[in-house]
Amino acid sequence: MKNIALIFITLLITGCDTQPKETSQIPTLVLQKQPVELIVRAAGELEATQSTPLTVPAGSRRPQTLAWILPQFSEVKKGDVVARFDGTDFQLELDETAYELEKLRYAMLDKEREIDNTQFSFNTESQVVDYEYELAKQFNINDPLLYTKIEIIEAGDNEEFLKAKTQHIEKVSENFEEKSATELGVLESSKAVQEAKKEVNQASLSALEVVAPHDGLLVLQASWDGTMPEPGKAVFPGTKLGALPDLSKMQALVYVPEIEAIGIKPEQPVKLSLDAYPNETFTGVVESLSQTAQPRERDNPVKYFTITVALDGHDERFRPAQRLAADIKVATADHAIAVPILAISRDQDKSWVQVQRGNKFERQQITTRFCSAALCIIESGLNDGDVIALTEPTQEVAL
Repeated sequence: MKNIALIFITLLITGCDTQPKETSQIPTLVLQKQPVELIVRAAGELEATQSTPLTVPAGSRRPQTLAWILPQFSEVKKGDVVARFDGTDFQLELDETAYELEKLRYAMLDKEREIDNTQFSFNTESQVVDYEYELAKQFNINDPLLYTKIEIIEAGDNEEFLKAKTQHIEKVSENFEEKSATELGVLESSKAVQEAKKEVNQASLSALEVVAPHDGLLVLQASWDGTMPEPGKAVFPGTKLGALPDLSKMQALVYVPEIEAIGIKPEQPVKLSLDAYPNETFTGVVESLSQTAQPRERDNPVKYFTITVALDGHDERFRPAQRLAADIKVATADHAIAVPILAISRDQDKSWVQVQRGNKFERQQITTRFCSAALCIIESGLNDGDVIALTEPTQEVAL
């Protein structure tokens, strides 16, 4: 596998004509004990361990359109505008809200005037009826010697009528007050809705700029689809547009394909070379390994583990997003035999290789110390000088 580097002084693959016919067509490997290093090589980039995020202001509850944003890796000073959003829609809605509020204000004034006039009419009519009722009681006709029976009955009916009319006016007035209060409540509710819309749009208009909180280097943040922030793009409130990293504290992120991440663990040594400075080597150690492997591209199903590498020391040339190559040393042995993993056969908990014995191959059980995606360091079962088959022999082997 191309990303697995083996510093293994000599691997002699033999296919000599001096071999017997039974073995001459099978590629073989002569084993030799020597220093072995198993290294995983992968690509990555630098990032700051600490940075100040720059996010879309949360004044609005809907996406905002970027009108302008500084280019990637721009040097900024505290207070500089980093990005600006288009506020046209917010201003139009604010104007519309102001118009609706003015309509509601006049509707409420009209309703209050109507209530006052109607209430005045009720009060006036009630006073008139009360006055008539008092007169009716004061000049009550109840003397049968002076008035006929019909006149006495009519006078009594008039008094009862005035009393009932007073009660009716009071009831109608109460109902009118309740209805008017409800109508005013509806208008107040509509006004509260418009006031809320006004506040939201005013907040959105007051948050159309993203300002740098301190000096730094602007590093833009790619969105979920891999695209960078750019004018005309709609972004949601709270979305991270970029960051101002602390350049004094840098680390490396190395992306290792899932199949090649075997054996990587914290504290393993790492050698790094930046694409910008290919002739210089930097060092560090594995700090952490992501819990799961994830695809790095939408249309590419290959999954990668993210390895965080703590760098040894700091260099002024370190910049976020600088591309790099990393060699992660996953295993070493001072005096050992290493065998290509394709030459090893397995069945449950047993492992073996085909060792050449004379003119045939025999199955030799082995135990392994560590296996990468390409090689295994042998613990026992093989000796210096043994010749093994790199592919499974087609002829019968001695068991």
